[in-house]
Amino acid sequence: MYCSRALLFAATLLVTPPLFADTPPGTIGYNQWGLCPPLPPSPAPAHNPAPQAGTASPPTRVSADELDGYTHGLSLLSGNAQAQQGGQWLRADRMRYDAASGDTHAVGDVRYSSSNIALRGRQADYNFNNASGVFEYAEFWLPERHGRGTAKLLRALDKNHSLLSDVRYTTCPVGHRDWMLNARDLELDQSTSTGVGHDVTIDFFGVPIFWTPYINFPLNDDRKSGFLAPSFGYSTFTGTDLSTPYYLNLAPNYDATLAPRIITKRGVDLGGELRYLSAASRGQIDLSYLPHDKLAGRERGWLSFNNNTAFVSGWNFNTAYNWVSDNLYFQDLGDSLATIATTTQERHLQLSYGQRDWSFLTQVQEWQVVDPSILPSQYPYKRLPQALFTWQSAASAGGPQYGLNAEAVQFQQDARIGALRTDLKPSASYTFGDSGFYFTPTTALRITAYDLNQNLPSGMNARLSRVTPIVSLDSGLFLDRAVGDGSYEQTLEPRLFYLYVPNRDQSQIPIFDTVQPDFSFLQLFSDNRFYGADRQGDANQLSYALTSRLLDTASGTELLEADIGQIRYFRDRYVQLPGVAPQTNLFSDIVAELTLNFDDDWSTSYGQQWNPATRQTDLGSVGVQYHPGYRQVVNLAYRYNRNLALRQTDLSFAWPLTSHWSMVGRWNYDIQNHVTLENFAGFEYDSCCWTFQVVHRRFITQTGQANTAIFFQLQLKGLATLGRHLDDFLQNGILGYSDPSQPY
Repeated sequence: MYCSRALLFAATLLVTPPLFADTPPGTIGYNQWGLCPPLPPSPAPAHNPAPQAGTASPPTRVSADELDGYTHGLSLLSGNAQAQQGGQWLRADRMRYDAASGDTHAVGDVRYSSSNIALRGRQADYNFNNASGVFEYAEFWLPERHGRGTAKLLRALDKNHSLLSDVRYTTCPVGHRDWMLNARDLELDQSTSTGVGHDVTIDFFGVPIFWTPYINFPLNDDRKSGFLAPSFGYSTFTGTDLSTPYYLNLAPNYDATLAPRIITKRGVDLGGELRYLSAASRGQIDLSYLPHDKLAGRERGWLSFNNNTAFVSGWNFNTAYNWVSDNLYFQDLGDSLATIATTTQERHLQLSYGQRDWSFLTQVQEWQVVDPSILPSQYPYKRLPQALFTWQSAASAGGPQYGLNAEAVQFQQDARIGALRTDLKPSASYTFGDSGFYFTPTTALRITAYDLNQNLPSGMNARLSRVTPIVSLDSGLFLDRAVGDGSYEQTLEPRLFYLYVPNRDQSQIPIFDTVQPDFSFLQLFSDNRFYGADRQGDANQLSYALTSRLLDTASGTELLEADIGQIRYFRDRYVQLPGVAPQTNLFSDIVAELTLNFDDDWSTSYGQQWNPATRQTDLGSVGVQYHPGYRQVVNLAYRYNRNLALRQTDLSFAWPLTSHWSMVGRWNYDIQNHVTLENFAGFEYDSCCWTFQVVHRRFITQTGQANTAIFFQLQLKGLATLGRHLDDFLQNGILGYSDPSQPY
């Protein structure tokens, strides 16, 4: 019955994206209707058979307690009168049915049902033959959408056109009107899959929170131009921040969003987004422009462009261009909490090709630095251009493995030395062993040459090169035993890694992209203690390490992993970054890591680097997590770095207080400087048909200033989400906040 579709589509007025996005918190593992009472019994007949298979136009059958027949197929039915066509039922106290014309007039407790809707009203006129009719003062239920509502008049004109007047709709249970969608009238056209509404209002506890005199919306999942849910918040840097995006469905393969933003302390920001998609390419352009920042006294803006094009036969082209007007833009105007910590804006053109054994990439790349604490002399070099080639021979049992890493790159930066660097690293290895042990000798030769071709100081050699052989011997054992009654398996995995790299004087080579990372367990088995080709560390050393795991034999779950290791140096390390003295210690720090999963609820991690020379801990961290269920998590962590004088604690949690109320929070505290780096606290109220979140956040910015922000989110379940979306922020700030592996 096409009038049923009319009410179904009316209920989707503000449900269908992108008009208003239905975004339940934690979409995985979350039952947004879990707090709702059982749906009321359907007012339709209990027996509702499916349409007969293979019947294009099922016949209409009528029945009643009393049936009076008239000439020409006119029947008068009274007492439990019913008319049924396929899977649709019409029932009333009294009914007049004309078999010749298909007209049906029903009066008194009129009920209708189909597979997706149930109706109840005072009276109805319906024609089964041409799918037209009128329902007056109809109540309707949409079980699949958990929705219900009323319509003063529902008129089905034909199979494709329907009119509704004085519509009310909500997903709240019977007896509750927490929120209500009201529309003076709706016009639905199924031939074009579009609808038009007039005088549409959303009330929240009787208070109007949204109104529009006219709205045009889709009747299916197709995209449709229209307003998106507004977002709003408050911070000390911006004041009240309100954005009301408008979505433009320009074509099937591209669309746009206009996002004007009213920032009370700064002005009106004009932002937008353009997305496009073709058979080979996809891309996005984001733009934000503030003509006059009242606090900064200047215009400000941000631009981001990304494109990826996949060609035939494995070729791929990628483009990114990001620009921001000043270093403090994201700190002052970032519209999401994640962008505030941005330090660089990357720009590149990349062309790549990949096969199973080898890959190739060439690019030009540069960065705009937006961190005011980074000095111009520390800005990263531009790569104009760079070419990378990697090849690894196919693995074969009992045979050697060959590989090649190659790079050619031109470094350029204003007022600094520029150079063309060529780096080649061919290698060969052979693995002996079986399931219980392995022994892998590897040889490599690193050949690096420089042509210093820009801003070269007087008297400096323009041609520099370095040739360094690298020899390593990697060996290990795999031992295991059953533990207890055989439910668990413990492994013992000792490993030795010997590395020899002769010393080559590299003090004349400038630093273009090379850094020395913090020492870690993985570095025990690396053939270079530096990242980047400007330094190849000299070495004559032996790493020894031990790993042990405890496995659940039934599930294969790793309950425990413990790692400990150290390097024994047989000579001093002379190759260093500029300004760093040669290292003369005989032993590295002892590095230990432990991950323990007590059960499904408790887990802990521990890491420590202990210096045997000073008998002090250089680095340390410990973390404990209690995670018994979805949105039930407590994290406690401590981090220590002696060289950086860093001591921090980090407490975060999300926890239900009652069946409706829950609380979230985080406190990141710098013990060394006695200052809170970040804290936030918030509450969530979750009812059957709506959810409200509020979070208060205070944090230290890159410039050392304290910023305070308040964010709200109101979700009308099955309809819309209003305010600043908080899920991404809470997932980043609270480990395990929306872990999909945990049940609701």
